Parts: sequence; C-alpha cells; structure tokens
Amino acid sequence: MALEDDAGPGLWAAPRTEEAVPDTRQDHGIVPSRAFALAAYLDRWSGCAHHALAASDSEPLTLAALLHLAGPEDRRRWRAADLGYADPRGAPRLRATVSARYHRLEADDVLISAGAQEAVTCVLSALLGPADHAVVVVPIYQPSELVVTSLCAADGVALRPDRNWPLDLDRLAAAIRPNTRLVLTNFPNSPTGAVLDRATLAGLIDLCRRHGLWLVNDEVYRQTDRDPERAVPPVVDLYERGISINGLSKGFGLPGLRVGWAACRDRALLDRILAAKNLLSSCLARPSEILAQVALQAEPHLTGRARGIGQRNLHRLRALLDRHPDLFDPDEPRNLAFACPRFRGREGATTFARILAAEDGVLVLPSALWHSALASIPADRLRLGLGRVGSGAALGILADHLLRRAGR
Repeated sequence: MALEDDAGPGLWAAPRTEEAVPDTRQDHGIVPSRAFALAAYLDRWSGCAHHALAASDSEPLTLAALLHLAGPEDRRRWRAADLGYADPRGAPRLRATVSARYHRLEADDVLISAGAQEAVTCVLSALLGPADHAVVVVPIYQPSELVVTSLCAADGVALRPDRNWPLDLDRLAAAIRPNTRLVLTNFPNSPTGAVLDRATLAGLIDLCRRHGLWLVNDEVYRQTDRDPERAVPPVVDLYERGISINGLSKGFGLPGLRVGWAACRDRALLDRILAAKNLLSSCLARPSEILAQVALQAEPHLTGRARGIGQRNLHRLRALLDRHPDLFDPDEPRNLAFACPRFRGREGATTFARILAAEDGVLVLPSALWHSALASIPADRLRLGLGRVGSGAALGILADHLLRRAGR
C-alpha cells in the first residue's frame, strides 16, 4: 500500500488476516528499525477503525469546492490543459507563486515535487554520499530518517521530552563530525508539535554556518501552527544553506494533489535535486499544477477553514484531557493538526491505542511508531489528529471509552 506524509490513504486499507500482519505487539520497537512502523501499524489496524483520530492533514476539499475558488484565468487553463508531459521543475507560473511565499527567492529557486516527501528524499539524495555524515533531529517522519541512514552515517539528537520539547543545541553541536554534511529537522514537529523559538533557530543557523552545514527543514506543518504570528521564518529566508520543504497536503487539506516543493538559494544544488527527482517522477501532473495554483491563491480561505476545524477540536480535546488528569499529563497542543499528550495508564500508550481501535473503532497513534534507530523516543505519548471534521465525533467516542475504562 502507498503511504506518504503521515497517516493518510492507509486509513482506508482493507483489513488483513492476522497471519499476514507484522508483529506489532511490543510497546518499544514496534517493527524492525528498517521498516516503516507507521505504515505497518495502519495496515494492521485501519481495517477495524472507522473513526479516525490518526490523520495529520486538514479536512480534504472536494475537487468541485477547489474549482469554485478558481479565478477566470485558472478556469480557462483548467479547461484548456493538455495531458502531456509537464515541465520537470514544475510549471513556471506555479514556481513563481511558491517563490513569492519567501522573501529572497525567485521562481528558479523552487523545485516542485510529487508531495513533500519526494522533495525531502531528492534533497537528501543530492547532498549525501557514503563518505558523509548527517545529524537528524528526532522524532521525525520515519521515511526521512531511513533515507539518511541508507545514504551515509548519521547521529540522532532527540528533542527533550519536556513540556515544550526543546532542542538542545549543545547536544547537536557535540554530534557534529569533520565529515558532517547536513542537519535534518522537522519544525513544526510531528508528532510532538514542537516549534523553534527565534533564539534557538538563530543558534542553530549559527552552528550550521560555522561548520558549513546544510540545514534542511521539513516545514509542512507551518500552516497549522497555533500561533502563526509568532512563527519563525522559513530557514531558506534566514540562511544561505537553508532548504525549506513544504507542500499542500497538511494545512491546505489537499493531500490528493501530491504537490510539494523544495526552496533553495543554490541553483546548482537544485539541478542535482532535479537529477535525483528524475529517477522518481519525471514531472508533476499538469491538472495538479493548475489546482495547486488555485489553492495557493486561495490560501487564506483554505487555511482559515482548516484552522477553524482544528480550533474547535482542540477545545473538545482540552475538555476531555481536563476530565482525566490521572490518565493524561496537562497538554497544550502547539499545532492545530494534532496533539501529543502523555498517557499515564498502566497498560501503556501502545496497548491503549490497540484496545481503543479494537473495542471502539477509533484509531490513534502511539508515539512508539516514531521510534528511531538514532536516538531514544518516548513511547508514552498518543498523537491525536485534530484537523478533520470527524475528529469531533471520534473524540466523543474516546471520552465514552475513558468513562467505561474508569468503571472497570
């Protein structure tokens, strides 16, 4: 089954027989470290889960709803579009629209990709070789870590599991070797929701600049940050070797378009990234490019809609957690796409998640699914999706489950 950008299409996979399911019975190291644990978990449990609290994208739009937002020019382009091969770098008009989101870029500083994960993979493939070393800040989307470790040696620096999941720059500095080539990060972070404050980001950039390192940041949750007014700028705007990855899957609610991008000031490097991309997808589908243009021009409407859904579900979740202080540590989610509270029940977060799926058909994701071969990740959290309209009903079912649990 195909799975990209966290919990998505796999939620609707057909159930599998028990004999065909990977062993997911251990709370730590759910599946072997080289396997994609999240995909295996969804493959196992999504068939019996009818109320999704696992998704990290916003409520998807219909094609009709998106086209309703198109202006006359985009409607004309939609009707006249041919279905031949498109520009491998992405349509010039789309690249110009993406570049305008940044302060220092032009259209030729952007490469459009088939989803943000393809962009991450191609950037890493263009930068890393067997003689190199990379530092990965974890937790991170596991396929990104697996790309790094398939290319070169790597060390992990784990976010500290305090209330705000801070990044320890001293630990990161200690992980740098003479052959370190890049630092890979994901801020805003999934599953923790952690963000970088301005001082920490400035310190991280200074560290990378002193060592001549590339800083690659997966920024797909920027549009669902709880406080966009206080959000730090994209790394590509602040650092000459900063590379920002983003796309339309999360805050725009358009994962089915498969549109992502890499933004980078070094055009020679973008040529190498394009060469890596040509081994995966020769070009984006032209209808997706046109629809992406429509979405970017309607960004305030689309992200405002997504933020409204997330805010309503956040209020419901906060009330639920407040009713069960014995089971959950106080948590103030930092992202409107998901929350990641600590679960204190004696059965552990992973077992609780399986019981909830089996008994009530509600799918949540235990943090053990983000286990890393590079550093230890706490396995006592639950990632709960807030971005879908159906998340409200699922939170109600979760509340009933917790009441029955308390009465057992």
